[in-house]
This record gives sequence, structure tokens and C-alpha cells, in this order.
Amino acid sequence: MSSSSADRYRGIFRRIHARHPACITDEWLSKPCADSSGTAVDRPIVWSRRNGPWQQHDVIFIGAAPGNAGGMGRGSLGAHGTRIPFGGDIAGANLDALLGSIGLDRNHTFIIASLNQLPARGGGEPTAAELLARVGDYDNSLQIVRDTILAAGPRLVVALGNIAMRSIFAAVTNPRRLPSLAAVQKAGATRNHSLDLASVAVPEFRRAFEASWQRDLPALLWLTHPSGQNMSPFARSETFFHTRMIEARDALQSAARKIAGLRIPKVRPEYPDDGIYALPEWHERIGPRHAELDALWRAKGV
Repeated sequence: MSSSSADRYRGIFRRIHARHPACITDEWLSKPCADSSGTAVDRPIVWSRRNGPWQQHDVIFIGAAPGNAGGMGRGSLGAHGTRIPFGGDIAGANLDALLGSIGLDRNHTFIIASLNQLPARGGGEPTAAELLARVGDYDNSLQIVRDTILAAGPRLVVALGNIAMRSIFAAVTNPRRLPSLAAVQKAGATRNHSLDLASVAVPEFRRAFEASWQRDLPALLWLTHPSGQNMSPFARSETFFHTRMIEARDALQSAARKIAGLRIPKVRPEYPDDGIYALPEWHERIGPRHAELDALWRAKGV
């Protein structure tokens, strides 16, 4: 990992956590965010080295907002409880299965959300007002999405759900306004199909990306969000909860192979035991739950 790559991420991290002094020297977020008085904040920001290595990535993933496995801010699972994106709920296990289907794991990609903290109502999708609200030294969350894409230099950006798709469009066009889903579709976006970001990005973003990476903009793949409301390893194979997962997996494999040049494994690899997987929150909370759910998917051939 070059120092310049790490510095790109470090700059974002410090701007996001500008109001959390203790976080500035705790890039792994070993403790939840605290304010200048040392008091833990109600909705800590989930953006750190726990999102993935601070280096270039051929494929990155962007979701909606941290969840709490139905705990509405009171549970110990989900990204809100673990500070690890998609950490401990069905959506997280589903995403792990999708990652493994293209030969990746959390140590070889970067995962963020459109809003990198639990929505004020305790879960679900963030509102437009939340996405446009100030975060640390950033005017809004859409600018964080923009800078993350520039820092990661991906060949493929995967939008997990409608909010992520709208946020990415805003990030590369006008990060001060969230477009409607209809506007995104009018621009040529279709679920489970890739779109060249160069066809929609404004010249300013295109110049910034090309100056940093000396190549064309990445492609954008729009998938269904892997939440338990959309995909579930508990569902029968004839239900939409199963077929949506298969459709997302197939679309991701096709794009990862054709656009990012990844080799697709015949069998999903097991989780590694280093990096993010060595964190205590993974061992104690996330890993056991994800292993249980992963076994259900594997038993169904996914």
C-alpha cells in the first residue's frame, strides 16, 4: 500500500471525524465515536479502516446506511453496534456471500454507506435531509461518497439498493442535490446491468478521477439491496427472497469478470482470519452469526 493511497483515505477519515477528537488517532475505531468532552455520541460514524484497506480497489460497494439488526440503535449487531459495515445482520451475511462469489472478502474491497451513521429514526433508509446534512468538515454525505470513489480508484462501483444508486449519481454530478430514482433511470440506469459513469459524470469529477488514476471512470452496477427484506437464506428456493439473491450474484459475477477482470471462483472461499476478520467484534458477534447464515446459503448452492 503506497503512502499516497493511505493518505487519500486518511484525509477523508479526519474530515468525517473532525468533531470526534479521539477518533483522529484511532483509525480502526477501537471505540465508538465520542465528542470533544469524551461522551459517546448516540449515532457514531461508521467510516474507518474497518470499511476495508486504505488502498486502491478494483471493486467497491456502497449501501444505504448502517443498521442495527432490528435493534433500533440499542442492539450490539449491525454496523451501528460493531462499527463494521454490514456487520452481524442478514444483510451482512448476504453481502459476504456476494463478495465470496467473485473471490473477494472484506480485506480486498471497501464498503461504505450513503449515510455513514444510523438514521435518526433508528434504522432503515436515510432521508434526503440526512444525506444533505453536515458531517464533520464535510458539507454533506454525498461529498463523502464522491471523495471515497476518488480515493479508491475502482473499476467497478456496486450500488446496493436505490438510495446508494441515487447517492452515487449525486456524487458524480451534483453532490448538493439528491436526484430522484426516475431521474437515475432516465439517465440509463437499469437494475442488474452496468452503466459507464463517464456517460453521466460532470467534467469536474471526470477530470479529478482521471488525474488521480490516469484512466477512464469506473462502471456502476445497480443491485438490489441485500437486506433480509429482499434476500434471505431462510426462504425457499422458489421465492423472490431466493431468486433476487441469484440475480444479484449473477449480475455481480458478470460485471466483476468483464469490467474488473476478476477470476470467478467455482466455490466461494471461506472467511480469512486476519485483517478485519481478526477484530474482536468479528470474532465475538459477527462471525458466529454470519457463519450460521452462510451455511444456509451454501446448503442451497449459493
